[in-house]
This record gives sequence, structure tokens and C-alpha cells, in this order.
Amino acid sequence: MSIEQVLTYKNGLFYLRTTYREADLLITSENISIVNEGLARFIQEREAVQNYVEKHPEFIYSLEPVEPGGEASPTVSAAVEASAKAGVGPMASLPGALADTAIDAMLTKGARIAIVENGGEISMRMNREAIVGVYTGRDLNLGLILDCSQGRIGVSTSSSSVSHALSFGEADAAVIVAENAALADAVSTRVGNMVKSGCRESLEEAVKLALSIKGVKGCIIYSGELLSFGGSVKPIMLKASRREMLENVMLKGSVYNFFFPPLCD
Repeated sequence: MSIEQVLTYKNGLFYLRTTYREADLLITSENISIVNEGLARFIQEREAVQNYVEKHPEFIYSLEPVEPGGEASPTVSAAVEASAKAGVGPMASLPGALADTAIDAMLTKGARIAIVENGGEISMRMNREAIVGVYTGRDLNLGLILDCSQGRIGVSTSSSSVSHALSFGEADAAVIVAENAALADAVSTRVGNMVKSGCRESLEEAVKLALSIKGVKGCIIYSGELLSFGGSVKPIMLKASRREMLENVMLKGSVYNFFFPPLCD
């Protein structure tokens, strides 16, 4: 399978933008060999997932938690565990789990800065503060400030208006920050499904539920003109044009800006 890759270098970091199967990937670190290690592990685990789901199709189609099979790979096991915590099907946490697996490989190789974005689900470990921007498809330039210096964190969003992913709710963006991307991915799906357009109570209940799940650090939900948030996240308004919001990655001084979910034509 051929893989198209675009590699750039800026401010001491390598950025590899590539695709593999259905995944749009951005892998970032200070060392190109570490970036390549992250990609290699991602591909290895993605193929392991493919082999697993061919024997266990319920992993793909179930909208509820499932039990892992005996031959489950580390990524499958992580997705199953995270989805069980959130009460959703395992596919809701798979992109985040794959990003986490790649990050684990990069950290094992000694990465000081390791960032993997898999279709908008972000797993990262870095030694500074990060600003994550949320593209909602509307005029609101919403962002959040994260302290990434205390360990790996995951960031995920669920959207009924922008993302291709399945959502039964009406959130423009349901953003979760958690101890890993698999959990963030699963919980963002769960709370995104709870949101009803124009109903502030549904946003508040969704935030409350998210923060009750062990491992979740913060939650921001935006729907129409309504915004609700809680936990250790700091929502901010980004001073950026719509064109700038559509940039994949921007670097300003010592602060990193990531934008998600994946862009739709």
C-alpha cells in the first residue's frame, strides 16, 4: 500500500503529514527517527486492528461496549476499555487509541515532544503549554489552553455539523480533554450524542456526565449560541480569520496551535 507523505521542519520540530487507509495523520517530534517510529507503530497496530475486526465484526458495528477477544491487540484492548468507560461502541474510541499507541512508541524512543493527530483525535506529550483551536464550521473561533507538561493527554471532539463521524446529537463541538486520546474520543462521542440544539440543560448535563468519568480532565461543548464547560480547561477566543482556522498546524513562539476536527470540503 503506497503512502503519500509531506515532511516539514520548523522551529526544531519535524512534522509528518501522511495518510494510511482511512486515517489522516500528523506526527510531530524533535527527531525524525522518532517520527518514523510513531508512523511504523501506527501502521503495525492499524493492520492488527484490521485482522481483528475481520474475525470480530461486532467491534465495528456495535454501538454499545463489547468484550475483547483473546487475540485483541493493544490498540483493540485500549479502545474496548475506553468505550466501556463511556458507554459507547469501541469504534468511537479507535482513532484515539491508535494515536495513543503511536505516542507510546515515540516516548519509548525518548521523545521530549510527541504529538500524533489521527483525523482530529490528538494524543500528545510535550514540555510546555498548548493552545488547541476548535473548528466548528461557524464564525466562533473557540480554543482552549492545556498544560501538557505533567504527562500525556488526549484531546478529541465530536461534531454533528462538521465531522464525518457518526453522531446522534446536535453539538457543533463536544471537546474532551482526558488522560489519553482513546478515552477522550469515546467520551466526546457519548456527550455529543446528548446535546440538543437550543437546550442549555442538555449541554450542562453532558458536561456533568463527562466530568464524572474517571480520567476526564475537562470538557467544552458548543452548540448554536450556547457554550458550556467544566474541569481543568480554559476556553479562549482565538484572534484568527476563518482561513487561519483552517490551517492544519501553526507555530507561534513557544505555543503550539492544533486545529480539529478534520476539515470537510
